[in-house]
Amino acid sequence: MSEAALWGLVAGSSLVLGALVAVTLRPSKGVIGMIMAFGSGVLISAVAYELVDEAFAAAGNSGRVAGGVATGALAFYLGDLYIDSRGGADRKRSDGQQAGGSSRAIVLGTVLDEFRRAW
Repeated sequence: MSEAALWGLVAGSSLVLGALVAVTLRPSKGVIGMIMAFGSGVLISAVAYELVDEAFAAAGNSGRVAGGVATGALAFYLGDLYIDSRGGADRKRSDGQQAGGSSRAIVLGTVLDEFRRAW
């Protein structure tokens, strides 16, 4: 139990440490954006790996899961490229403004999610 408390304290200290760095160093918006993008990518990756591992176990370690993951990633990538080419490249701005193409991105996510549910 004390080991769990120690690791919880170590993990939670990153929030305080990050706040101290932000207050003392005053990083630019670009640096903050890069750090946030990295953190969100790590979080998404951790969730995805956990779900893929469960899918492999449920499918009896079948290669079909790898094919499905690769196909889904490719579909998302190509859809994002398409949206960017149709004027949605600035939809991911950090100033809080929704740029053109945001609705297409929502539609892409909805279609991919519904397609996933159908299978």
